[in-house]
Amino acid sequence: MQLTALILSGGESKRAGTDKGLKTTDGVIWVDLIAQKLKEVGLIIKVSINQQQLINYSQHYPSANLIVDKIDAPGPLKGILTAHQFFPKTNWLVVACDMIDLDLETINEIISLANQNPNFDFYTFKNSKFHQPFCAIYSATALEKINKAYQNNNIENFSLQHIFNSYTTKSIVIDDDFKAFNNYNS
Repeated sequence: MQLTALILSGGESKRAGTDKGLKTTDGVIWVDLIAQKLKEVGLIIKVSINQQQLINYSQHYPSANLIVDKIDAPGPLKGILTAHQFFPKTNWLVVACDMIDLDLETINEIISLANQNPNFDFYTFKNSKFHQPFCAIYSATALEKINKAYQNNNIENFSLQHIFNSYTTKSIVIDDDFKAFNNYNS
């Protein structure tokens, strides 16, 4: 399966009080930490941002690598569906900018799952509570169905959990405290 990586910048976190993607660890912004890992597995990188982030992110990425939100869906679907509308034939490996503990083994594992099982809409990691929506693969085929439903005002529930449960989703079972999915949202 051909993939492009989509890093969701997240914008300003109400809990963290700053743009999560531009936070730093050892002098490297978080978006770059994630991008470096995704490049190591050979993926092209696109970064999902909102209009207010354009000036700051343009200092780090060429405009061709930035996807500015253009639709009015709530939550992460805003960035994911915008990316789909710009690149409708692209399968996306979607990662959140604050997944700084994500490792190459985890990235390669989800890519391998998709390559070995090519007929699913989504590929996720799943713990005992829910699907992990980031470091998940969103197929172009599934996004086209969701995009059509969105454009026809036929989406009642924008929850990614609801979407994963409504379409064919192939998952890798993980422990609830799987380190790659640590949350640095505060």
